[in-house]
Amino acid sequence: MTEDRSYRAELRLRRLLPEGLKALGRLARLAFQPPPPSAPDIPQAQLDGGRLISSRWEMLRHFPKGGRVCELGTWRGDFARHILDTVEPEELHLVDVSFALCRADVLADPRVRRHETMTTAFLSGPGAGVFDWIYVDADHSYEAVVADIAAAAPRVKPGGMLVFNDFARIVRPGFGVFGVHQAVCEFAVRSGWPVAFLALNGEALYDIALRRPPEGAG
Repeated sequence: MTEDRSYRAELRLRRLLPEGLKALGRLARLAFQPPPPSAPDIPQAQLDGGRLISSRWEMLRHFPKGGRVCELGTWRGDFARHILDTVEPEELHLVDVSFALCRADVLADPRVRRHETMTTAFLSGPGAGVFDWIYVDADHSYEAVVADIAAAAPRVKPGGMLVFNDFARIVRPGFGVFGVHQAVCEFAVRSGWPVAFLALNGEALYDIALRRPPEGAG
């Protein structure tokens, strides 16, 4: 419990730090954090039906309108604004350790449900298969993404999606170590969830959407 409180305090501090200090923190973590191992290849059969999209903003235009959506890690709320305007969800659940920097127009939107807590704590609540899709953009460390996947996957409806920001392997100054690519590839291989979309963002910080197979599939 003490460890959880310390981790949450660390995340809140990282949310509020100026960008320059954040970069220094990433450099410090890079010095002590070993690089992740090579990710397994996602089988070609899970890629064949996927669509290549120009950006994550364009990707939203291909998602079904409405529904119940969740964003894990919203920071300033800019992408949440795009979700609200483009997808027009009935509910958008935002989960973050702090909303101090989040834009007021997002927090005031009547469709928004705010949850100031840890992502895994929110996802451990009751109700399997309740979200049409979940956008994972919280702590990018390997261990944190693995934990978010384990908690989020059961909360996605059959036929719904888990969508990941910064699907990249990064081990370099200024960014630190990203474990998103490793964790997502491992989950895709283990679960058999096919790739629905791959969105090409700047700096090769791609987004990837995995679709939960319908009930009884496979």
